[in-house]
Amino acid sequence: MPGILYKDLKLCRGTFIGQAIMLIITNSLVLIPYLADRKVYSDSTDGSDPLLGMLCIFTALISFYVGGMLQETIISSDERRKWAYLMSAAPDGIKKQVAGKYALMVIYSVITAFVCMFMNSLTADIIGKNVPPASGLILILFFVQLMIRAINAPFIFAFSSKYGNTVRLAAVSIVITAGIIYGLFGDLSWINMDRVWEKLIKLLTDLNESVKLLWAQVIFFGGVTVLYIFSYKLSCKLYLKGAEQYDK
Repeated sequence: MPGILYKDLKLCRGTFIGQAIMLIITNSLVLIPYLADRKVYSDSTDGSDPLLGMLCIFTALISFYVGGMLQETIISSDERRKWAYLMSAAPDGIKKQVAGKYALMVIYSVITAFVCMFMNSLTADIIGKNVPPASGLILILFFVQLMIRAINAPFIFAFSSKYGNTVRLAAVSIVITAGIIYGLFGDLSWINMDRVWEKLIKLLTDLNESVKLLWAQVIFFGGVTVLYIFSYKLSCKLYLKGAEQYDK
C-alpha cells in the first residue's frame, strides 16, 4: 500500500503543484477590492463587508469545484491494461490499487481545505478588517466533495475514464429528465412547499446552536465515511471490468 501510494503521488505530482497554484490564485481574488483601494465598509454594526462575505463564499466554492475536477484525474493517471492485470495477480493487489486512489482523493480534499482556511486567515491579516470566517463552509464543502467523489469513482473504475463520465452524465440526465417530466405532468399535491421552506428555515436556525451544529457535523461525517467505504468496496469489484476498457 505505501509503495502504491508513493507511485500515485509521483504520477500526480504535476497535478498537486497545479492544484496548489490554482488554490492560491483563486483564494487571492478576495484581495482584489482591497488592492484596488476600495474601502471596506458596511452599514452593519459588526463592521463586516457584504462584498467581502460574498467573495469568501465564491472563492471557497470555486476552489472545491476546480479541486474536484483535478481529483478525477487521479484514477486515470495509470489506466493501463497490463498494470491492471499485474495488480490483479498480486495478493490483494486490486484492493491496494483502489485504496491508493481513494487515499489520494482524501489528500487532495485535505490540501484544498487547508489552503482555503490558510488564505482566509491570511486575508484577514492583510486587510485588517472583519473577514467572514469560512471554516464552517469549507468543512461542509470538504465532506460534500468526498461524497461526490464516492459517487463518481465507481463509474470511472467500472467504465474507465474514457466512458465512465459519459455513463455518469447519462444516468444523471435520466434522473433529471424524469424529475422534470414528473414536475410537469405528475401529481404534486402531496408536496407542501410552504411546509418545506418552514422546515428548512427552522433547520438552518437550529444549526446555529453550537451543540446542534456539532451533532450535524458528526452525523454528516459518519454518513460520508460509510458512503466512502461502500464506494471503495464497490470499486474493487468493478476494477477489472473497467480494465477491459483501457486502450492498452
